[in-house]
Amino acid sequence: MSVTPDAAALLKEWDELAAVARGDRLYRSRRLSRPVQLDLRAGLREADGAPCLVALPGGAGNSITSFETAGLRLSRAADPAGLLLVLSLEETSRRDLFAEICSDCVRSVLRAEDEGETELVTVFAARLAAWRAFLRDQTPGLSRNEIVGLIGELLVLDRMLDENTEAVAAWKAPDDGLHDFVLFSHGLEVKTALGAARRLHISTLDQLDDAGLVSLHVAHVRLVESVAGETLGQIAARIEQRLNGERARGTFRNALLRRGLAPRGDTISGPRVACVGMDCYAVHDGFPRLRRSDVALGIAEATYQIDVRALVSFAVDAAAVLNTFGGTGDE
Repeated sequence: MSVTPDAAALLKEWDELAAVARGDRLYRSRRLSRPVQLDLRAGLREADGAPCLVALPGGAGNSITSFETAGLRLSRAADPAGLLLVLSLEETSRRDLFAEICSDCVRSVLRAEDEGETELVTVFAARLAAWRAFLRDQTPGLSRNEIVGLIGELLVLDRMLDENTEAVAAWKAPDDGLHDFVLFSHGLEVKTALGAARRLHISTLDQLDDAGLVSLHVAHVRLVESVAGETLGQIAARIEQRLNGERARGTFRNALLRRGLAPRGDTISGPRVACVGMDCYAVHDGFPRLRRSDVALGIAEATYQIDVRALVSFAVDAAAVLNTFGGTGDE
C-alpha cells in the first residue's frame, strides 16, 4: 500500500490497523510502498496493540544490536516470512515522538535508495543507532552553551572540508570520543567562546593528555552575535550541502543526531553568530594542563579553566593545524 514517510501518515496507518481483526501472527502489518529494496511495514503488536515499525532485513539483521531506551525497543522476532526487526513503542505517552522517529528512519532509507545505495539495512541500522544515542542522552534540548560548543565544532569541520572532503570521519565528539577530532593520530580539541570570554573550560583529566598521539592541539573558536551571522541549523545545513553523496550526508546527519541536535527542520532558532577568529595552540610539555599522572592518587576527576593569556608561547598557525587533517597524515 502507499504510505508517505511522515509522522501523520504513520499515525493514521496505526489507527487503521487497530480496526483490523486480530490474527494468529505476532504482528498485523502493512508494507510501505517504498523503499522497494527493503521490506518496511507499519505494524501493531497483536498482544497489546503497540505501534511498530517492522523490517524484514534478511541475514543482515543478525548484526544489528537490540536496545530499549526512552520508551522504545528494538528487538528481533521469528516469523514464517523470516527474521523480523521490530522497533516498538513501549510507552504510550511517546506515540507522537515514536511516529517522528519512525518517519525519520524511513526517510533516511528512501534518500539512500534514491541515490542507488543497496545496503539499505545498514542505512536503517545506522539511523536507529543515532536515535538510540540521542534518546539515551536526551535533555529538554541543547543548552545555550552546548549550542555554542557545537557551532564551534562545526565551524572547524567546515574549515577541514576545504582540505579533506572526508573530514567528517575525523569528527569524534558525536561518538563521545576523548578528543573532538582525531585523524592519523593527530588530535584536536575545540573550545568555543561567544563574546569576550578568555578562559578555556577543560572538562576531564584526560582531555589534554597527548599520550599515544602524534600531536594534540587546541582550537579556540571566537564568536560574536551578529544579525548577519548564522544559526546552528543554518551552519549544519550548509555543511551538509557541501558533502558529496547521500552516504556522506547521512553519516553527517547521524553524527548531528548523536551529538544532540534533533532533526526538527528549524534552521533559524538559537543565537545567530559570526566567527571572528580561530586561534590554535600546541599541547606539549609545559602547557598549562592537568593530567591523571599530575594529580594525587584518589582524585577521580577534575574540571578546570585555562586563561588564554597563558598560552601565547604555545600559539601555532591555525591553517597549518587544520592541514594535518587534510587526508595525508603529514604534519
